[in-house]
Amino acid sequence: MIEHIRTECAAVDGLTDGGLATGTITQIFGEKALGKSIISFQAACSVAASGASAVILDTEQSYSSYLVPYWKDRMSKRFGKEFNVAEVKLERAPKASPKRRPVTRGELINAVDGALSHLGVSYTDAHLGAVADIFSPDFKVELPQKGPSVLVFQTPEVVDLLNLHGIDAAKEVSSGGRVELKMRQTPTYQSALHHIVRETGARLVIYDSISAPFKSSFPSTQDLPARSAGLAMLLAHAQRLCIEFGIAVLVTSHVSIDPINPWDRIPYGGIILGHDAKFSLELTKSRASRNKDGNPMAMNPDEKDACTKAFWAARHPALEEYSRFAYARQDDEGFH
Repeated sequence: MIEHIRTECAAVDGLTDGGLATGTITQIFGEKALGKSIISFQAACSVAASGASAVILDTEQSYSSYLVPYWKDRMSKRFGKEFNVAEVKLERAPKASPKRRPVTRGELINAVDGALSHLGVSYTDAHLGAVADIFSPDFKVELPQKGPSVLVFQTPEVVDLLNLHGIDAAKEVSSGGRVELKMRQTPTYQSALHHIVRETGARLVIYDSISAPFKSSFPSTQDLPARSAGLAMLLAHAQRLCIEFGIAVLVTSHVSIDPINPWDRIPYGGIILGHDAKFSLELTKSRASRNKDGNPMAMNPDEKDACTKAFWAARHPALEEYSRFAYARQDDEGFH
């Protein structure tokens, strides 16, 4: 049976038939500075306030610097509950021999540093990091004490994000300048993220945003094959977690705008993300027009003058695309 995780934003919960559906992926996309991260953090805090945990993969590194300090107390006041928000460090750990004690990545770097210095070999910190990564293919995750929490993991690098999902890959540049992904081994389902979800009992996993690491790693149109392959593997892993643990997954993504038809906006990630996200909502300003000829229905037309944002049903299992939208109000307590 499908359950729903309420975000406590009436527009989002109404358009998704009661909240973020478990067992599947929901997408929210839109232009910058409209509140995608705020609604994501609000959803995570709603989960924590209900007595469960939520996991946020922070690819834009904005939670510890801004979102958590500004919004945490406001969300606690809104939901009437105190809950823990913790940033969890991801560290690569070398694989040690069964007969020797485990070593840290720092110890490995120091050992390589000493050996190269002794030999008189010229090198940089980047070289040391690359060598350490070869011998440290997997993440070691030290989770905080159990209990309802919002756990934030910074994952700005696409290779680290893929590794967290059991995909051991490296970025390489071809002779023609194309950025490619080279697989080092077959992806494994028993990933660090699988471990995190299992051990924390998380009900919600958030990618905020799923676009950023792929945009920075694959900037050119000739890089699209690697971008599409990496995104497809990541989403396939996320969908398996949805099914096994009965969780909901929320992804935010950037948007591409047609300069000739400004109402024609599509999420970054295109058809790959479109296949996996069963619900897809576009966030816009309240008076933005989505298409030229359509006649969409507002769920709450009386709220138009009081609201500053709108959510549109870009994809819904039971609705035609962009046939319905809802106004949303944002204030110092988040989205309503």
